[in-house]
Amino acid sequence: MLTRSRVPPEEKERIQREKEEALKKKNELHTRPFVEYNGKVIYQTTFIDFAMSCDAILDKVKATKNIFPLGFDLEWPFTFQTGPGKVAVIQISPSLEECYVFHVSQILKLPKSLLELLVVDNVRLVGVNIKNDIRKLSRDFGGFDDDEAVKRCIDAGRQANELLGSTRRWSMEKLVGEFLNLRINKDKKVRNSQWHVIPLSKEQQIYAATDAYASLRLYHKLEMLQEIANKENNQEN
Repeated sequence: MLTRSRVPPEEKERIQREKEEALKKKNELHTRPFVEYNGKVIYQTTFIDFAMSCDAILDKVKATKNIFPLGFDLEWPFTFQTGPGKVAVIQISPSLEECYVFHVSQILKLPKSLLELLVVDNVRLVGVNIKNDIRKLSRDFGGFDDDEAVKRCIDAGRQANELLGSTRRWSMEKLVGEFLNLRINKDKKVRNSQWHVIPLSKEQQIYAATDAYASLRLYHKLEMLQEIANKENNQEN
């Protein structure tokens, strides 16, 4: 006759502690403040404005030989009937104080200066699942070497895994919670809104800018943590 194995009391206590800690962490996450973007939003809707703004960013990039990270993100409409639409919005944050929100839904091709910006040697396009965004941008508009642009991408999830020595799958929400101790506001009403319709509402503009800002902020935080970890390893060796 088979008898059911009994779980030792100490093992039951360990399992219970882990459950309580997981629940506590989940509750804490829901009480954390949201990421707030209080910088300047430069919202533009015309080809000429896109070109002039990218020329200005390019000037800053080329003025230094140092790595120049750009917070980068895209928005596009989505329906369950038709799936993902064409890229409608491109967000670029050259600093934590400003974000360009280019509403590109009504143009057929991207400005040359924007295409050049994607492949400048010292530019790093930083974000979450950033390579997939670049591939989609290339499929929707073309005009640039997406393989070269992908080489300049730094994915925050990969940064996190290199730092932690893990193979976790990260979302923006998880990264912001883990490394910034904040929440990212993914209001479905805004997230699933009509991104192709001009003009964007103030809520849409802030939502779009916050993603690019959070990407750049994560990059700087993860770079700092990696630098600290490297120094500690060198001291131990």
